[in-house]
Amino acid sequence: MTLLLIILVIFTIGYFMVNIYRHDNSTFYKLTSYSYLDLLTSKKIRTLYKLVGVLDQVNGTHKILVNIQVPVNDALKTIDAMLLHESGIYVMNIRAKSGWINGRERDHEWKELLHKGKSRTFSNPIHETKRLMFALRDQLAEVDEHAFQSVVLFTDDCSFQQIEIQSDNVEVLKMKDLKKWTSSIKGNVISETDIQTLFVTLEGSMSKKNAILKADKTVSV
Repeated sequence: MTLLLIILVIFTIGYFMVNIYRHDNSTFYKLTSYSYLDLLTSKKIRTLYKLVGVLDQVNGTHKILVNIQVPVNDALKTIDAMLLHESGIYVMNIRAKSGWINGRERDHEWKELLHKGKSRTFSNPIHETKRLMFALRDQLAEVDEHAFQSVVLFTDDCSFQQIEIQSDNVEVLKMKDLKKWTSSIKGNVISETDIQTLFVTLEGSMSKKNAILKADKTVSV
């Protein structure tokens, strides 16, 4: 029994050491400085960590940014993540839901159907993400407006019942479908030099570590 306990302890320590090593050498850690403990204790951070992990494997020249602050109507709003890719600039926001999602791009509100016939409405995430995209586009006036794309990412706890989209520059995905989506993006819209320039320009707009930890106390992901 004692030997089995010792083996279990060694295995557990080894497991955590490997994960800590992977985390500390990840693009996410270099971008955010969130510790492995932060990752274990915050669901929102874990979701963002997964997102960056998938984006980091995308083919083609690219850079990733997270928690970018942009001015919208005299207030600072946050873009959860951004992919600067040779095929375009992808503005991404995460929505944490657990029911059946219904919504159309033109609607002001979407509906989440829950158990026992209950439901709740929430602001159209496409409109919210587009507002951030437009604010960013104004900030980067030198970039062709057709390079900007908005991406709404829902956590995998929910299911899509009926989603209607009209715009070509809009995507609504679940996290589990993100890898397939990244394999489909192609094009030569932005040069490698411009991607690096944009990254340097926007890097200073990333919010500090404590911002997402504070937000995680009020938003369930």
